[in-house]
Amino acid sequence: MSTPTSRLAARAAATMTAAALGAVLLVAPAQAEDFHDPADLPEVTAQLAADSVRVFAVQGSVEAFSPDGSVEVIEEEVRRDGEETVVTLSSDILFEPTKAELPPTAPDNLDEVLEDAPRGAEVTITGHTDSVGDDASNQLLSEQRARAVADAVATARPDLVLTVAGRGESEPAQAETPGDTADSYARAANRRVEIRYVG
Repeated sequence: MSTPTSRLAARAAATMTAAALGAVLLVAPAQAEDFHDPADLPEVTAQLAADSVRVFAVQGSVEAFSPDGSVEVIEEEVRRDGEETVVTLSSDILFEPTKAELPPTAPDNLDEVLEDAPRGAEVTITGHTDSVGDDASNQLLSEQRARAVADAVATARPDLVLTVAGRGESEPAQAETPGDTADSYARAANRRVEIRYVG
């Protein structure tokens, strides 16, 4: 004959067993849904393989750049030297290395650079180089660059009276010290064309 205590224990055990069985039944379908049989996957066809590859066309994605006429603005430094206005143009911006040809846009830009020059003013245009190369080559290059700037100024401002000169490396804006890390900056400052006028 069973006691009340043993009957209660038997009931509790049966309840726990039923709960555990229910949990298994709930989890099992979820796990089964996550499983994919390889046999159920679609067959890899040539069309599927082609659709999975994206082709990137580079044609037209690179824009060609031409330096011709690319100088839109001439950068200048303007200062006063007594009664004169001195406009310094960097040769590195105006010219290619060892060359004396200006871009086609130069006359229009120089017209803006000289907008403060009085009408009919006497203007001196002087070319300068750095110390790289021999004296004769630098002298010739400075004269050619000064002449190129003068021709552009004459087109932009035909009212001005122009005097053109070249000084080669003889009148540096900054002292050059070969071997010094700052020497390249000094050489760049010395490669210039100066425009002077009273006013």
